[in-house]
Amino acid sequence: MENILFMIYPLCLLLSSLGVLVFKKPVHSCLSFLFSLITLAGIYLELFASFIAVMQILVYAGAILVIFMFVIILFQDAHQQIERFPSKNNRFFIIATVFSLVAVVSYLSYLIAYPLTNWASMHTTDERFGDVQPLGQSLYLHFFFPFELVVLLFLIALVGSVYIAKRE
Repeated sequence: MENILFMIYPLCLLLSSLGVLVFKKPVHSCLSFLFSLITLAGIYLELFASFIAVMQILVYAGAILVIFMFVIILFQDAHQQIERFPSKNNRFFIIATVFSLVAVVSYLSYLIAYPLTNWASMHTTDERFGDVQPLGQSLYLHFFFPFELVVLLFLIALVGSVYIAKRE
């Protein structure tokens, strides 16, 4: 059963990621992005990283996707203006599509030739892998300075966005 899920999840992730690029309407692309984030959370669950899967849903599918939808609604007129001009990059997209199809077919043929092993029997990690407590200890004991730099970067971005919003 797990071997089937490890084949289905990447295929769904690939198709939904391709949907983000292919759909013409931004809302449909955003929904396809949501499906790809949920699929990625499913992969995390299969890899016994439940905390990362929950954070994937809450942070990315919850917060980041809401921001994307807000930007899509905010710039709806700009999207309609872009549709008036024809695309000139058809050759690049055809080459990229052919390359992607060749990569997918070669990956699927590799999976058929060399089936995945039983990952559940190979589970030799610590029992606390994926829990919140080891992650918090690692962040605050070993990576405290980089963690605080990221927090400072977010604070600077927040102040900058408030400044830009007040100026207009």
